[in-house]
Amino acid sequence: MGGVFGQDVMDGIHDWLRESGTSWRIRFADSGSLFSSSLDWMVAEHALDGVITYYRGDISLSTLRRIGIPYITFGEYGGEPVSGGKGRFASVDLDLPALAREAVGHFLSRADFRSAAYVENYFDHGWSRHRGDAAMAEFTRKGLTTSRFFHYGRPSSLGSKTGPDFAGLAAWLRCLEKPCALVAANDATAADVIRLCEAEGIVVPRDVAVLGIDDNPVFCRHTEPNLSSLRLDGRRAGANAARALAALMDGGPAPDSASLRFGVSVSRRASTAATPSIGEIVQRAIDYIDANACRGATLGDVVRHCGYSRTLVAMRFRQMTGRSIARAIRERRLDEARRLLRESSMGIEEIAPLCGYESASALHRAFSRETGTTMGAWRRTVAAPQGSAKSRKNNLPSP
Repeated sequence: MGGVFGQDVMDGIHDWLRESGTSWRIRFADSGSLFSSSLDWMVAEHALDGVITYYRGDISLSTLRRIGIPYITFGEYGGEPVSGGKGRFASVDLDLPALAREAVGHFLSRADFRSAAYVENYFDHGWSRHRGDAAMAEFTRKGLTTSRFFHYGRPSSLGSKTGPDFAGLAAWLRCLEKPCALVAANDATAADVIRLCEAEGIVVPRDVAVLGIDDNPVFCRHTEPNLSSLRLDGRRAGANAARALAALMDGGPAPDSASLRFGVSVSRRASTAATPSIGEIVQRAIDYIDANACRGATLGDVVRHCGYSRTLVAMRFRQMTGRSIARAIRERRLDEARRLLRESSMGIEEIAPLCGYESASALHRAFSRETGTTMGAWRRTVAAPQGSAKSRKNNLPSP
């Protein structure tokens, strides 16, 4: 229950309980071992009426089937719920065709692509293959050439434990026909794709637009550019699971399998955004620098505000302005320092924090490097003509 989907499922279960007026005593198990041990003692104490679980293949479920305690599992198979024998159970499944339509529709609404791709999870998980099958089928239906990367070399029913093949993935990314629409098995995989793209000089989203699955903020908000992702409708899944389990615990059949399926929605971020013109990116960066450089804004802040990769923003900014973002920030701060020196009588200690510097000495060093003179000398030079003019005005004879 620790992931985004699991937390949404819990919210959905409680939504249904409130709306239906049903009251359950719920024991939570947040690991496989706790799940198994909880089942053991609850069954022994006759304190168990029903189960909602991720552990579809867990050996403990055979015990539930044998003694007739109903349970609900989650899956990504899109098929009929498992049922039969004395056991009363059903599955709440991800609507894989809907996931594929949402992903492909999102890509095709933002740009024209020459190819599409899917990156499997690091290990040979069934859910990863099912997601890939659905996405690739939909891309093919839309007429795109597709490519698929398996970290473990090829599909296998046994499950590989060799781990990620980042070198192979980097080489594969270089060879993709671009621009490419890429779906990753989950957000962690997508974040690695973005990292490797930057290392290989592949610009996201211009060359490869990347879409994750799960909408996990740990990854989505901390990649550059921020990661677009498909969020599984866990609240709907949780409500459907609670509704199905209530029916089974009341002695009836589970609701129709189609009504138990749940879909997805797209959280749109910069990794799949239509690539703007040079002018649009640079103007966005300039506006942010003008407003925030003296508040301590950094290069990273400017990049995050623009919403694209560091490589793309820096490249476009230099192309348009002939200078780096870091230099633009520095120049904006020093312009403000010169204005305050010219128009106020504040000391350097007062001016420094108003220009985004941590200390007067830091401002002093930056000013001297840029102008070749000290702040005091610069102020005297600028102020002297103004003082002389004022003196002359004050010494004019009365009319």
